[in-house]
Amino acid sequence: MTFAKPSRLAAIMLTTGLAVAACGASDTGTGAAPDAATENASDETTSETAAPSETAASADGSGAALEFSASLDTTGDALVPFENPSGDPAVGVTAPMIVGQQFDGTDITIGGPTDGPTMLVFLAHWCPHCNDEIPEIVELRDAESLPDALNIIGISTAAVPDRDNFPPSQWILDKDWTWPVLADTEAADAFQTYGGTGFPYTVMLDSDGSVIARKSGNESADQILDWIVGNTFTA
Repeated sequence: MTFAKPSRLAAIMLTTGLAVAACGASDTGTGAAPDAATENASDETTSETAAPSETAASADGSGAALEFSASLDTTGDALVPFENPSGDPAVGVTAPMIVGQQFDGTDITIGGPTDGPTMLVFLAHWCPHCNDEIPEIVELRDAESLPDALNIIGISTAAVPDRDNFPPSQWILDKDWTWPVLADTEAADAFQTYGGTGFPYTVMLDSDGSVIARKSGNESADQILDWIVGNTFTA
């Protein structure tokens, strides 16, 4: 599979579309991203994305943060777009493995075998539902309610310089998010590859890298914990 690489213009249009549609006013705590925001192919591959503009990475000693991964190294098939948690065809499928960068410029991987279940949380800094979701997860952390074996990784995606709470590297600190974060590309390639259709978007992976469950929308701390336990751990 070769993940189709949008042109610079298409990438700008994509990000703008996500900003307008993916997190609009919604009674369910999420909004649907436009169809153009998700693109899938069927063959196994390694994918490369176009290098976007970015700030200087802190790895160079400047202290500035990298806000976008310049590219993603992606192996495996893209997941089908998420539509409904009931009968989700992605459940049981091996998720694509993506190597990108954290805000400090160091590499980070999502997907693939791990030492326990992994919850991937796709977040957009300008999205009100994402801003509501993070404190609920943080509340579970502070209450020590999260299972010890659970890994959590955030994905900062659909970043837009002229929207609220930019840059995301500072926003995530301000929200007291203490888990690792992958900085998605400007074209939101990681979000698309994982079948995202709205924000916030959460994917639970088993330790073998297969999809256990997916959901979209913000929930209360109790609802989030029920979802985690119900999909990963038995009483």
